[in-house]
Amino acid sequence: MKPRFEYRIVILLLIGGCLPVLITTVLNRYFNYSIKHSMELTLILCIPIAVWMAFKINERWHDEEED
Repeated sequence: MKPRFEYRIVILLLIGGCLPVLITTVLNRYFNYSIKHSMELTLILCIPIAVWMAFKINERWHDEEED
């Protein structure tokens, strides 16, 4: 059973909004990368997250078309 649409959107927004900041912070503070290098690595690491989010949004779009 899928959670309600509102819950899924909140989850996607939290992942899309908070995860890049958390990745940058962890790389900067715990792995001692410079802030610039942390941001560059975050950009690379967030590509799979963006693909996953696009897939989930596209999945939702097709679910609405069937109704």
